[in-house]
Amino acid sequence: MFRVICVATLLTVVGQITVAKTRAQTASTEDEFDVASVKPSHDAQARALVQATPGRLTLSNLSLQRLLLIAYDIQDYQLVGEPSWAESSQYDVIATASTGTSVQKMEGPMLQALLQDRFQLKLHRETRALPLYELVVAKSGPKLRPSEKGSCTPYVKGSQPAIAAAGQPQPLYCGFHRTGSSVSPILDGKGVSIADLGNNLARSYNTALGRNIVDKTGLSGVFDIHLTWTNDRGSSDAALPSTSDDVSIFTALEEQLGLKLQSAKGPVDVLVIDHIEQPSPN
Repeated sequence: MFRVICVATLLTVVGQITVAKTRAQTASTEDEFDVASVKPSHDAQARALVQATPGRLTLSNLSLQRLLLIAYDIQDYQLVGEPSWAESSQYDVIATASTGTSVQKMEGPMLQALLQDRFQLKLHRETRALPLYELVVAKSGPKLRPSEKGSCTPYVKGSQPAIAAAGQPQPLYCGFHRTGSSVSPILDGKGVSIADLGNNLARSYNTALGRNIVDKTGLSGVFDIHLTWTNDRGSSDAALPSTSDDVSIFTALEEQLGLKLQSAKGPVDVLVIDHIEQPSPN
């Protein structure tokens, strides 16, 4: 699989679901890269970049916070206890593994082990009661187009995607293909379940909603989805005036898909940082 991504109050504990885990407890030699470099980024103007192919992982100009989100497959609102420098300091990671090591393994267990080693990271998971959104059907009813059978190729996570023969188009895999800009994103997808839609909308770099999204629609099956909206304009976009075409994610969901987000509260898994240090030299 090949991937390139440009990345731009105490709460009540309702139940602890795991105990603290250290690298010695969780990592084995199978989770270690053959060679790995972790260094501070020195180009403040460089864009954040993730490049991953089987056997090689390159993460450029990413904060430690972002590295943790990738490694543990969580969102920023699920990370608790990180120091201020975890968001402000940027790092470059270049790591190689045996040929054919999957992207999922490198970005998951192997990156976790690397961060635990270089940053002396210790953490544990908890379940906390937090604000979230419930995804429900709007009063107007759903406006979803069912996917036609065979219109996309199912992808099994962790497997190596098929490579098209010379002169043949690459297969269109089921799932989302994010396009557009950070200000005006577009979500296009084929063969997408409502649960997949909710998970994708919860991703901070897509919508900045900052909450888990729970499927309460009762809709089954898979759909072809095209969704466009306008994110809040950050400081870098301050010169861009608002227009009559600006549409919030809440309005877009209701008008384009016949779905609605409503505020609620419920259990959310969080990752709690118990100990972390500046990275050790390579």
